[in-house]
Amino acid sequence: MKIKKQKFFGNNTPWVWVLEPVHGCNLKCGHCCAGLLERNKFHFMKEAAWIKTWELIKKISPTCRIDICGIVGEPSLHPHLLKFIKIAREISPYSQIQLTTNGTMLKNGKLKFKDLLDSGLNIVYTDQYGTKAQFEKLASESEYPYYQYYDKPDWAPSPWTYHGPDLKIIVLQDPPDTWPDSRYRAGLLGNWYGNMNWKRAEKYKMAPLKKPLTRRCNQPFLFVNVSSEGKYLLCCQDGMHVTKDKFGTVNDDFEGFVEFWFGKEMQTIRRRLKNKDRAATKYACAKCNITFSRCDFSHWTNEQVGQYYKNGKWHKLK
Repeated sequence: MKIKKQKFFGNNTPWVWVLEPVHGCNLKCGHCCAGLLERNKFHFMKEAAWIKTWELIKKISPTCRIDICGIVGEPSLHPHLLKFIKIAREISPYSQIQLTTNGTMLKNGKLKFKDLLDSGLNIVYTDQYGTKAQFEKLASESEYPYYQYYDKPDWAPSPWTYHGPDLKIIVLQDPPDTWPDSRYRAGLLGNWYGNMNWKRAEKYKMAPLKKPLTRRCNQPFLFVNVSSEGKYLLCCQDGMHVTKDKFGTVNDDFEGFVEFWFGKEMQTIRRRLKNKDRAATKYACAKCNITFSRCDFSHWTNEQVGQYYKNGKWHKLK
């Protein structure tokens, strides 16, 4: 079924919502800042914040991709994950919902691919922390189609494109421990605003930035990031929640979302990024190494980033 895209704010509508049901992870990988968090201490999103988030999604961008991925957390650890997925599907029936997981709860049998997809997910995107044979066996038992991301067959849909709510697919990904050097050189690993155990990160060819990059970035133009507390974050690299008190929460309802998405701070950052100025946003962009996701593409017009919304009015950004 062909779904007509609905965009409440036209071409300024978010393309993707990134949701963090759990802050904290059961793995402490050297390429991730999760190792800096207190071990075995997790924050789980409450049902009320989850519902608020999905009500906003339904109103603002009901026909887009939703990535339940943790930001820095393992979403499959949430004790009510299947219930939450069913709630999401009921509220926003045309969303394309993806779970991005490290696969540990699937490998230990506490979750099953079939149950996840039957509950309302469209895509289970799984890092294979185990053997490919293990995960292929688990995927085949679900009776849903699956493929290896780096051996993608011609028929396979991309998980990074909106296909609609009827898609059902399992995507099996190689974890960074197994990557060839070429993938490290491609800049596929973010540095979480420099919050890393750099000694452990050396294994992944990662090192602190010597100076801010002079590159654009598309993340604040396209992606809404919601933490496990229901707070808006600047982007997917804020694993330590540096920006959690800058932009408001889903509890601020629709008007609060508009003041976040088109607010003075977000618009200031967008204008800087259009001009390849990461250095000026010292708490985040100046420390960030990401160059993936077609970062140099120029989004929004100068006029669109030249004003901000506050207290029901538009103001000129100076």
